[in-house]
Amino acid sequence: MTNHHYPSVQTRSVAKDRPRSRGRPPSLSTHQVVQAALRVTRKVGLDNLSMRALARELGVPPMTIYHYAPSREYLHALVVDDILSQIRVPGPDEGTWEDRLRTLHSDARRVFAVHPGVSAHLGDGGSREGARLGDGVLGILGDGGFDAEARVVCFATLFTFMTGQIDLDAMAHFVEHGTPTATLDNVTRSAGFSREELFDLGYDAVVEGLKRTFLRL
Repeated sequence: MTNHHYPSVQTRSVAKDRPRSRGRPPSLSTHQVVQAALRVTRKVGLDNLSMRALARELGVPPMTIYHYAPSREYLHALVVDDILSQIRVPGPDEGTWEDRLRTLHSDARRVFAVHPGVSAHLGDGGSREGARLGDGVLGILGDGGFDAEARVVCFATLFTFMTGQIDLDAMAHFVEHGTPTATLDNVTRSAGFSREELFDLGYDAVVEGLKRTFLRL
């Protein structure tokens, strides 16, 4: 995931160093604020994370939150960056390039599964964690023999597939059980496939297609 796919704000460490406004100093840490924001996000989705909702979660006046995040957009970006930091890039000693890429994408899907609605904000700008993941994916593709141009195309294709699957996962999270609607689960249930099995089948098809196109395999 490249640095132009994520919110363009300072990262958590930078935010932690931001000078606070004058007056009575807040009693919270930036880490506590971000963790509370993650809890709210898991309950209601990132789009519904507001300064007031976070203040209620923490039991503080809404103005207290502004000591740590000057705007709702900044707060959302802190949350996205924290979530991205939980995704690990497998090293060269952890299998073939295909194994490593699958592990990275599976880890990303696992992380976003517990933070529904966040994937819609992955194209908002750039962040340090986004750059780390982007460099990780491009590095793995490079180890697989893809040249610079092919790596960009492969990244874009895999990113599209991944965010689409994450959106479907989020949809399943928010739909009430038993509601008759055209979700992926309801459409595919008769074929006997779980969402995990469909993800694996789709991922394999995408990777094999990229290999045939760019590696002539």
